Amino acid sequence: MNIADIRRLTPATENYAYFQTSGFSPKPGPVIDEVVRLTRYHSQGPALPQIYEKMMAVFEATRSKVAHSLNAHPDEIVLSENATVGINIVANGIDWQPGDNLILSTHEHPGNRIPWYNLVTRYGVNLRFLNVGDDDGQMLEELDGQIDARTRLVSLSHVSRRTGKRLPARGLAAVARTHNVPVLFDGAQSYGAIPVDVQEIGCDFYTFSGHKYIMAPQGTGGCYIRRDRIEWVKPSWIGSHSQKEFDQFGKLSLLDEAKRFEFGTRNLADQGGFGKALDLWAEIGWDNVFAAIARYTDRMKAALQTLPGLVLATPAPYEQSSGIVTFDLPGYTSSNVCASLFEHERILVSPLEQDTGLVRVSTHVFNTDEEIERLVAGVERILRSGY
Repeated sequence: MNIADIRRLTPATENYAYFQTSGFSPKPGPVIDEVVRLTRYHSQGPALPQIYEKMMAVFEATRSKVAHSLNAHPDEIVLSENATVGINIVANGIDWQPGDNLILSTHEHPGNRIPWYNLVTRYGVNLRFLNVGDDDGQMLEELDGQIDARTRLVSLSHVSRRTGKRLPARGLAAVARTHNVPVLFDGAQSYGAIPVDVQEIGCDFYTFSGHKYIMAPQGTGGCYIRRDRIEWVKPSWIGSHSQKEFDQFGKLSLLDEAKRFEFGTRNLADQGGFGKALDLWAEIGWDNVFAAIARYTDRMKAALQTLPGLVLATPAPYEQSSGIVTFDLPGYTSSNVCASLFEHERILVSPLEQDTGLVRVSTHVFNTDEEIERLVAGVERILRSGY
């Protein structure tokens, strides 16, 4: 297995220039085949002990693969449907008091906004917003000044879904740690696109999605909860399988692991598909994947910057960016630009809500240089002749 195989194994890449991986990825054939195989196997008799035990073994193998990819321990991993479930686990697991505050950034996805916005009306929590800019030192200073005695958590995207800016995660976590304030990073746009080592970052929580850069099925993702924070987060929604033991009269002891936050019936075949996707990247080599995305993204930015009138919103140095490239065409509406590129050039890119001028392009290892040329030609057409 090598990088070139990914395009060959992903049928969706034949139909479009697919630049929407940071929203939803296409799925490689082996991942689809694994989900189908496991679904058929599971459907032979989900309650049969030998089948149930086999499916649970697949589920736990995926947990171990996720943990390895993040440099975490399997006991620290919650497997769920998406990154937002992990955010909700933390958001609703803190004993909020009126007047407490929380720090977000100005570039957050709705998934890392709405759960916190809900706390404003529910508990009287105050929100503060860290400005995301190109100057990392200034961001660290601003965070240090925003934290006070009533700050309960800092929750930030590791990579901005708006500009592709890579936040200085390790530095931000270190600043918060000096104030004894825990940090959550939303890794939906980073996991699978750039190296993520939760030990090196020093964060308390890290949420992630399987359905973006990992190219795993929809409905896969989860959350890393550092071992010393597992008891700190109070379970707000649990159920069967969260427990170590219980009786018929109210006695309950929860699991000591992060999977105490998992409960009930789940789609084990999709989680097996998540594990299969991780197998593909491990076989190719994560360093090879990250290097390929970096080289391609640099070529994309260089090509776009040749267009007069186009404003690149993404930092030019790759160490400050990721697989997301966003640009603005002043005087043009991003939704119309995206629709025109799809209609004329069969290019799938995305507008950003609340940012009517920004067009987001997500790169991955299956994208080609011909697709960069096609994108540049499409933008030139729009600038020359309109939508």
